[in-house]
Amino acid sequence: MQLNKANYVPILSLKPAEMAAVEELFENEKDLILPIVELKRWANSNQISNSIKRVEKAFGNRFWIADLDAEFIESIPEKISESEGNVKEVFYQFQRLADPSNGYQNWVEFITQNINLIPVLQIKNVDELNLQLDNFLHLQRPIVARLKLTENNSITPEELNIIIKALSVKPIHELLVILDYGDLSRRNLLEYHQYSRFIKSLYKILPHAIFTVSGTSFPYSFGRSYKGEIPIYERQIYNLVANDCPEVKLVYSDRGSSRELTQNGGGGLPPPRIDYALKNDWRFVRKEFSEDEDNKEQLYKDAAIEIMKSDYWISNLPAWGRQMIEKTSIGDTFGITSAHRATAVRINLHLYQQLHYLENLNEIVTEEDWID
Repeated sequence: MQLNKANYVPILSLKPAEMAAVEELFENEKDLILPIVELKRWANSNQISNSIKRVEKAFGNRFWIADLDAEFIESIPEKISESEGNVKEVFYQFQRLADPSNGYQNWVEFITQNINLIPVLQIKNVDELNLQLDNFLHLQRPIVARLKLTENNSITPEELNIIIKALSVKPIHELLVILDYGDLSRRNLLEYHQYSRFIKSLYKILPHAIFTVSGTSFPYSFGRSYKGEIPIYERQIYNLVANDCPEVKLVYSDRGSSRELTQNGGGGLPPPRIDYALKNDWRFVRKEFSEDEDNKEQLYKDAAIEIMKSDYWISNLPAWGRQMIEKTSIGDTFGITSAHRATAVRINLHLYQQLHYLENLNEIVTEEDWID
């Protein structure tokens, strides 16, 4: 896999909805997308190997970028204390991968054993970075440096200097540098010049690297809004940065329309909502329950009908998400009947739109038949 052949590098979590969304892309589209998957325990599995198998089921025998899910890693001590018997083993396996000893030796061995994985450098302990890089260089695979620059999880200037210096002196085969800003908003859009300046400064030190600025602006709450549109600030920021930095090799990245942090479950069933992804914004229709929650399927059907009557609906969009909304509008039980399926549909449509961002969607030919 050559990094410069990827059109789109979404950061995805190992969750059922996100894996389903990727799985339903056309095979020729999977050839153009290079996802970063944040690895964690898959469902109720007690082996880390099942996490790899789920990604391969969605993405096939292709290269993909592997990272560790930081939120999951931090929760492991609590999960171990709450678990019994063999269930604990998967948590110990992930704990070993996050161990920085000997240049994150366990992480390096894990990547080495899985030949389709492109590693994200583990930089929780930057003192182990040089040894980790030396160990990865033997694989002759691309390497990804993901710099988390969020307000709550930002690396220090001293750590950043150590990382950039190490990357600049090592003979890395191919290098992708991700500036990950986590949650983004209109304020970040107004401050996009700072991202441009940062990338330009890094480019002077790492002229052969590929860069991207990544994050998500998908909201955590919709309040009681019935319908509306939400700007995709991460795409707008990227477009402005790319215009500012024509000399830099850039690739688009985001979180696939998912949120940065896991939401804690609230009380009751969430009101049925269908999100429809366009190139530059998300549209949504949200329906409130009546006195009980027995009318959930009917409300999803009503939302689908309303979306299909909207002027933004693309009736010939060759995407699984469009087909699922159509099924929902006729009450098909294989359509959207839960928040999980609604999320998978949104993410699938978002991945499709961003992958084909520079194309005329009416002229796209998939050369594949629908399999229903």
